[in-house]
Amino acid sequence: MIGVDTNVLLRWLVDETLWPIDNPEQVELARRALSNPANRFFIGCVVLAETIWVLGKPLQQPKAVLVEVLGRLLGASNLVIDARAAGADAVASFSAGSGGFSDHLIGELNRHGGCRTTFTFDKKAGRTATFTRLHASSKPGG
Repeated sequence: MIGVDTNVLLRWLVDETLWPIDNPEQVELARRALSNPANRFFIGCVVLAETIWVLGKPLQQPKAVLVEVLGRLLGASNLVIDARAAGADAVASFSAGSGGFSDHLIGELNRHGGCRTTFTFDKKAGRTATFTRLHASSKPGG
């Protein structure tokens, strides 16, 4: 198995209509390396979160595209996604709710890790099932 960094994954996923090719050699290297059916590739949670952030913020892709990309990554037979079950749950809650994918991923990783909630000051994250927003009237212990 081979680990993949965010910059390689993005060069494999994104075509030049969204992101002008800044380094054609790197794009071709990423395409060739990740298209090799003899290899399996590991995508860590941080890489997954960073990739979706870049697609959503600098590249301004709509949520529907982000959900589609996440689904393709989770469904790829040659990719091993770190904490796949938590990632799949995060995709489902992100798709149906508000807030960024990273928030949903954090909440689901913590839930899968045995946490009953995750404390946050973030208003959007605080509206999701896996978070408890801390504020002056919060009860200790979530």
